[in-house]
Amino acid sequence: MKAAFAYWENRIAPVFDVARQIHIVEAEAERIVSETEEIHLDDLPLQKAIRLAGLGVGTLVCGAISRSLREMVAAYGIQVVPFVAGDLRKVIQAWLKDGLKGDDFTMPGCYGRRHRRGMAALSQEDSSLNGRRRGGMGSGDGQGQGRIRQSRGRMDGSLARGVGGVCVCPKCGHHEPHERGTPCVQRLCPKCGTTMARE
Repeated sequence: MKAAFAYWENRIAPVFDVARQIHIVEAEAERIVSETEEIHLDDLPLQKAIRLAGLGVGTLVCGAISRSLREMVAAYGIQVVPFVAGDLRKVIQAWLKDGLKGDDFTMPGCYGRRHRRGMAALSQEDSSLNGRRRGGMGSGDGQGQGRIRQSRGRMDGSLARGVGGVCVCPKCGHHEPHERGTPCVQRLCPKCGTTMARE
């Protein structure tokens, strides 16, 4: 059993989309077998997902994560445990004892995530992250994009991205035009059969 913990300064990183470091723990029977570090992860969501799969990770423990990246990671069969916060070593020990199911290590403001309330926070984080990528919170371009995404409502399992866009296979990279009204996550890659994700 191998898990990856996104971290920053010995604590769980608040946002996985921009995290650059993961601590990988391999365990058997609630005991750590090995630990390794992976530094300088790629910022591109697809590359992040591919790297986790290449490392043989079965579980990703992280803070907030955008819906699109979460779908890409999950498409590789990796379980995502989001909205986790706290000291890295304590979180690892809790994971070993299956102790991450409660709220002891839940991010502030995300209580009740086990009851689907966390999905709203996930969508807000997705919009916020996309706004930062397009110019930062201080620029009109970034904030404008965030508001437009929120006002359009949900589509394709994440915030609406308009008529355009493409569906991408997180495994082989195959691209297809997104068809309005048909979520990418409901389509399979014609080349390898993997669930597609919106890009």
